[in-house]
Amino acid sequence: MAALCIFAVNVFICRELFAIEFVRNLHTNEGCFVALSRFFREHWNDFRWYPWFNTGMPMENAYQPLLPVLAAVTGAVSGWSPERAFHFVLALAYCGGPVALFWFAWDWSRSLTLSAVAGFAYSLLSPAPLLIPVLGVGKPLRLYNLMFYAEDPHTVALAILPLALLFLRRAILTRRAVPVVAAVTACAAVVLTNVFGGIDLALGGLCVVLSLNGGLGVLVLTGVLGWLWISPWLPPSLINHIRLDQWTPTPHAALNWTVVLALFALLWYFTRRLASLNRFAILFAFWMCVIPLAFFWWNVVLVPQGNRYQLELEMALALALACVCRQLPWRPVVLAALAVAGIWQTVVFRHAAKGLIEPIDITQTIEYKSAMWIDRHLPGQRTMLAGDPQFLFNVLSNNPQMSASHDPTAPNWMQRVAVYTIYSGQGAGDRDAEYSIFWLKAFGNQAIYVPGPNSREAFHGVVHPHKFDGVLPVLWHDEDDTIYGVPQRSRSLAHVVPKEAIVTRRSFNGLDLEPARAYVAALDDPLLPLASVTWKSPSQAVVHARLKRGQVVSLQETWAPGWRASAPIHADALGLMVLEPDCVGDCEVTLSFGAGTEAWICRAFGALATLVLISLLAYAKRGKNAVQNLVGAHGSGDAVQRL
Repeated sequence: MAALCIFAVNVFICRELFAIEFVRNLHTNEGCFVALSRFFREHWNDFRWYPWFNTGMPMENAYQPLLPVLAAVTGAVSGWSPERAFHFVLALAYCGGPVALFWFAWDWSRSLTLSAVAGFAYSLLSPAPLLIPVLGVGKPLRLYNLMFYAEDPHTVALAILPLALLFLRRAILTRRAVPVVAAVTACAAVVLTNVFGGIDLALGGLCVVLSLNGGLGVLVLTGVLGWLWISPWLPPSLINHIRLDQWTPTPHAALNWTVVLALFALLWYFTRRLASLNRFAILFAFWMCVIPLAFFWWNVVLVPQGNRYQLELEMALALALACVCRQLPWRPVVLAALAVAGIWQTVVFRHAAKGLIEPIDITQTIEYKSAMWIDRHLPGQRTMLAGDPQFLFNVLSNNPQMSASHDPTAPNWMQRVAVYTIYSGQGAGDRDAEYSIFWLKAFGNQAIYVPGPNSREAFHGVVHPHKFDGVLPVLWHDEDDTIYGVPQRSRSLAHVVPKEAIVTRRSFNGLDLEPARAYVAALDDPLLPLASVTWKSPSQAVVHARLKRGQVVSLQETWAPGWRASAPIHADALGLMVLEPDCVGDCEVTLSFGAGTEAWICRAFGALATLVLISLLAYAKRGKNAVQNLVGAHGSGDAVQRL
């Protein structure tokens, strides 16, 4: 009943989110997640390659898949639009997160008072802005971050996190197969939703082990099996890519971590006589507070994007508050006061939700107007959309984009360099338009959308928005927004070029045009034959070209391990594909994207992990306990009796 009440309170606060389609805050990148969901829904049988963002990428590079997949399944079953199905899943996660925390606290403490306070506190209190005023004191941060900053995967991951820790604790205490399999499944779900979840799990799992004075073997087993299971979606190369993009050690990183670890060790020592849940709450709150507070108070970066661990802070403090309330005298009086305050907070949060979950007539927005014009007049052609229309674009259109994705995992470095150059014009001076057009042509764009200074678009990312005036033809103009055409000899992404024009050296920066100058010139050479590419599916294409000796085909799609072709295929220094068919005259080359060496190894890991999990359950059904053979017998007898 308490869990149902917690859920009902959250439903009351955010009830519009269950049925809304487009929300007023179009400046967020939520549209990218909805576009991924639409892609999974429409291409459920072929989602190996994702062609819509960043000149194409492997699907695992687009983003962690669980939230888009859940939304796609919800939409397919219900028949709702991708936008409504996506928001329905978000609403369930928002309302379910406090319920999951309630169940975690109840499973550990068997105290209804403690568990209910934890669930309601997480629902109705927002202490992070009090500790970090720059966040905006008085805001319901969990809801605000969801609706204003599109912390969608982060919110879903935190809704699953307490369940993952619950099953992990049960696995440690019982050393039995079912809790271990449940822990592996829940931990994998957290990481498949959001990368932050991996750090949350590592720190939370460590705190569980230290609070129970044992269970490191189960924690390691769960972590290893969990990663092996999901490794096809999170291979080592992608982990390293994220690490290099997101983590630059500071000169004092070692000293900072030494201080933090020393403080944690002291805290662990002085809490050794506390009840296990109280100890966990303190240790977990230490980590979830020190990461964001170190960032905002002292500008100390302990983990990548430490400023975004505000929501973890609020979850940890809610549990800590519940543990404190359980120890207070006059608990009925305290709880009555908290209940009255909770009713007031519910009204306050409900009022805030009305202002955050506002529907919008999407057809009246500049994002919709520009997207629809491109979709109708440039069907299937790559376009660069500068600013927030890029996020919504592939919710409405199948056209590929030059940018628009989650940049930290975009695999083509030169594509990112080119986009930055077009946006910033840094160091370009009066040649800004020239450099931008060069890169637009090199990556196969037929047009570029540019918001002016007075555009309703939120970011105005192009520093010099009028640099194309009088240089590029205007295809469309509305309000202060313009779509310029990029002169291209062909609308195809496939081009016949001399072999010597292929780019063999990466540019030092976006102003270093020399390595690609011959290539871009070849794109405009009228003496060269035209080529065409036909996409049979997102992961399969056929290229037709008429070739002479010494000519090759450049395909302006990102190369990645896993691309196979009926002709030799490799990457140029722009990160694009080069096909070298051994033929003269009319040539046809078929391409398909599948698993490369690393992907096959990760698939084998995933299959092995699946077999291990099934074997654990099979042994358990036969009355045997394979987990104990792997990690040892029970380590916390008194806790097992309580469980």
